[in-house]
Amino acid sequence: MSSQLGQNPRACLNCGTPLHGPYCSACGQHDVDYHRSFHHLAHDLLENLFHFEGKFFVTVAWLLAHPGRLTREFLAGRRQRQVNPLRLYLFVSVLFFVGAAVLNHGHLLHYNRDVLDSLQTEVARELKSPASRGTVTAERVEQLEQKVGQVRTDPAALAEAVRAMANLAEPVAESAGTPATTSSAGAAPVHAHVQLSGVESGLGKRLADKLAGGRLTLGQIWDAIEHRIPTLVFLGVPLYAAWLKVLFLGRRRNYIEHLVFSLHLHAWTFLVGMVAFGYANIFSLGPDWMESIFEWALFGWMLGYVLLSFRRVYELSWWSAAGSVALLTFLHGLALFFLGLVLMVATVAWLAWT
Repeated sequence: MSSQLGQNPRACLNCGTPLHGPYCSACGQHDVDYHRSFHHLAHDLLENLFHFEGKFFVTVAWLLAHPGRLTREFLAGRRQRQVNPLRLYLFVSVLFFVGAAVLNHGHLLHYNRDVLDSLQTEVARELKSPASRGTVTAERVEQLEQKVGQVRTDPAALAEAVRAMANLAEPVAESAGTPATTSSAGAAPVHAHVQLSGVESGLGKRLADKLAGGRLTLGQIWDAIEHRIPTLVFLGVPLYAAWLKVLFLGRRRNYIEHLVFSLHLHAWTFLVGMVAFGYANIFSLGPDWMESIFEWALFGWMLGYVLLSFRRVYELSWWSAAGSVALLTFLHGLALFFLGLVLMVATVAWLAWT
């Protein structure tokens, strides 16, 4: 009787189900006893760590050296030797963005903070002046845009923001009953009169007041928009899978299959970005022609990798793969552009109202 009791399996500490292995068959909890010495806990920690590292290095090697292999193996059910696609993407993307922020002193993109602060001072001065809020000339906006270009990030986007803030003068002047005129004789206004709804006008006035009063700066706006970049990239993964689903609708594949390929492709992009950045810094120490050769070689390899991935995963010809990649690049780039605009406008609106 006592031997039978001794042979009874342990019960899961979470749900009480009898255990027949290291994991509970009912809830999936790992049967780990933490009421042990530090030596045993350290042993388990190292075992789990190196087990993950072994899987991670195998996954990365397959991802970089064998286009499409990870996706094909995963969809075929042979998943034991590789890291889960979502975990792989999250780990690599976090590593990429943290590394970029560290190398750029806490920012994802490099820009001249002093020039942006100088631009902030001039914008605040323009918005504080009643005359300038009702009159904005092309020459004045051009001067501001020249400073914007020195920031060396995305001059076009920030320049457009400066134009938008300059145009706030017209609704403000209209509400005060003052017609918008030019600040000097012969100077043409930048835009025709703009009619704004009550909500847009209120948002514009609030943004202008916060910029003029120093409660909000262009640097804070840029930082907030910059923080939305990881969100935009993350949203791009399921969006790319949706494009794949539409493009290969006749293949009768589930959306999850396209999502796995999208996760692998985006994780590969982050890995290549990190490796390419390191090599680019090395080649930049030599002559310019060496850096040019490296850039063209990298572009050719990346293009060949993507084409080969599509050929192997979706069983396409070279021409079909090239056409699919070109169409997807255009559609996905356009969708990301508009999605980025939505995130940027929402971010600026949130900063204006909070």
